[in-house]
Amino acid sequence: MSQRRAAARKSLGQNFLVSPGVVDRIAAAVLEKPLLPVIEIGPGRGALTIPLAASGAPLAAFEIDAALAQGLREKLAGCGNAEIVTADVRRVDFDAEASGRGWPRYAVAGNIPYLLTSTILIGLSALGGCRRAVIMVQKEVGERVLAAPGERRCGILSVYLQAFFDVSRVMTVGAGSFRPRPKVDSVVLRFVPARRPGAPGDRAAFLVLLKAAFSQRRKKLANVLAATWGAAAAAELAARSGVDTTRRAEQLAREDWFALFAAARGKSIV
Repeated sequence: MSQRRAAARKSLGQNFLVSPGVVDRIAAAVLEKPLLPVIEIGPGRGALTIPLAASGAPLAAFEIDAALAQGLREKLAGCGNAEIVTADVRRVDFDAEASGRGWPRYAVAGNIPYLLTSTILIGLSALGGCRRAVIMVQKEVGERVLAAPGERRCGILSVYLQAFFDVSRVMTVGAGSFRPRPKVDSVVLRFVPARRPGAPGDRAAFLVLLKAAFSQRRKKLANVLAATWGAAAAAELAARSGVDTTRRAEQLAREDWFALFAAARGKSIV
């Protein structure tokens, strides 16, 4: 089946980027110096894949739709630096794939379906070889990721991702840039790994703490922690960390979360 005839599959959340100007700006963000090999998530019909391959950067694109993957292979035939792999990215170990290709460092790019957004974004923090990621998500999700402490949108994604990355907005993308046209706008985010003093080493455990803390957003953190781990443990966490837990979770600064996590790990709570 050719790419031209391959219809979007709603079950896979497919909306194909058709705006050349948007493609150019995303490609520029992915291909900034130093030029890195690229792992692309869900290349679809190849709007971004083709300029990435044309740059000469080594490229491995993972597409779950076999018809689209085959269409891209045909379109990129003879392009020795690009490989199209039929695979579900949820089952792909990017570090292993990069290592197997001799890439000690690489970039990640992609337009993520809504249902996979949290899974893929949180998974970025576990990638040892990823040096930058340029990811398109629904605008609402992007605003949550970018939210600062004290903002209403601040939540698990913003606290977790900003603990391990410098996150910035590349651009906002209107719904009219896609076919079929989605119901919402999108935003392209850039993630660069950052070393934060005091950042949790056990990221899975840190996520457990955040999920508990944000489970009842409108309540004071002290009450939420008490409901989860008991009043005595909650009081001890506050005392050991020095964090004012009379505030709501969204009001805590990054350093507060690091201190709270260190106290929780010290007591083997998470």
